[in-house]
Amino acid sequence: MARALGTDDSVNTCDCCGKTNLKFTVTIELDSGDVVHYGQICAGRNTGKTRPQISAEIKSHKAAQEDAARQVWRTHPAYLAERARFAERLRAGVMPGRAAMEFVRDAVQAADAARQEIAHRFAVSVFCLM
Repeated sequence: MARALGTDDSVNTCDCCGKTNLKFTVTIELDSGDVVHYGQICAGRNTGKTRPQISAEIKSHKAAQEDAARQVWRTHPAYLAERARFAERLRAGVMPGRAAMEFVRDAVQAADAARQEIAHRFAVSVFCLM
């Protein structure tokens, strides 16, 4: 059965009826695996679901994506290295401030880059990984 994955405000034309200038479209994954963008009315008609059902499906999909991204992030070598560097800073007695930031800068930059890549891969906000 087709499932709603999210909404997309960068696509404003319905793939079903061709209506244009929509505020957003609903991204639907069809049984065949194809991904289409439908307006809200066509999304309901083609999936047999109500708007609240579609909204709940989108929310559930987003939560699952965020959980998967967090799981990957928490086991990523850059995350582990960043945590280790902060612990090392504490053990070394480096007080908060400019010296502390210099001490952890490389690890933080590597972790930020990895966080960006994971967020992009899972189509989630970087902030859900912080």
